[in-house]
Amino acid sequence: MSLQELKQDLKATLAHQYESIELNSLMSMLIEFIMGWDQIKQVLNKDTDLAQEKIDEFQKALKSLKEGMPIQYIIGKAWFMGQEYAVNENVLIPRPETEELVDWIIEYATIINKPLQILDIGTGSGCIPIALKLALPNCMLAGLDISETALATATQNANNLNASVSWMQEDILSTTYLPNTFDIIVSNPPYIPFKENVNMQVQVKNFEPGIALFVKDEDPLIFYRTIARLGKQYLNPNGQLFFEMHYDQGKSLLALFDEMGYHVELRQDMFGKDRMLRASLKRAV
Repeated sequence: MSLQELKQDLKATLAHQYESIELNSLMSMLIEFIMGWDQIKQVLNKDTDLAQEKIDEFQKALKSLKEGMPIQYIIGKAWFMGQEYAVNENVLIPRPETEELVDWIIEYATIINKPLQILDIGTGSGCIPIALKLALPNCMLAGLDISETALATATQNANNLNASVSWMQEDILSTTYLPNTFDIIVSNPPYIPFKENVNMQVQVKNFEPGIALFVKDEDPLIFYRTIARLGKQYLNPNGQLFFEMHYDQGKSLLALFDEMGYHVELRQDMFGKDRMLRASLKRAV
């Protein structure tokens, strides 16, 4: 079977699950992963007969794709801020919206123009603190997560990208002590109520770690409240909290942070939805 014939079979099988443009991109990533061929080599080798062991690898990947497994977990990598990160089912797949949050922090830190102490809570793959360290090499970065396996992935990514980041394993909901104070605390915490699970894509709800996605329906803001409380103890003067947030929780978060003594600024994502929040204590000047 040639590469072209295999591609046609795979695309026909998956056509009902993916749009044409997404499917073409998915096929290209899968071929590069299994064959080691970039897009130019894929065109040049389209009539090349494939070894049976390679066909078997494609069929195994096809089975996973049909079940809804994201391509990033199949190939074991994803891209964030132009860099390649290792990912697996212990960590969320980095999203473009999170890149916008990182851009906002870089924008703020550039204006401040001094070395900053920055903590990322719920770090997962480590993409936020690593990207910040690469962009702001004079800043000190730390990442915190409840999951030992997530931190192992974050450590791998930091090593691969030569980014110096400190890691801490803690359950932030029960944490009463942090080993340092910080100029910035950032978090993309779990914020999706469990009741929304039924409306989510199979690729997300069946494969990405639920501990990083979902919160109890009765208290969907628990992580924001907890981190805001810690911020009162562990933010340096004029320190800032940065969060990614659920697009329809803006009003609730504005009320929460105002009640807790913070000034708040919301920012929309590329799709025009409230997606990011910055908060500073009202006593700050």
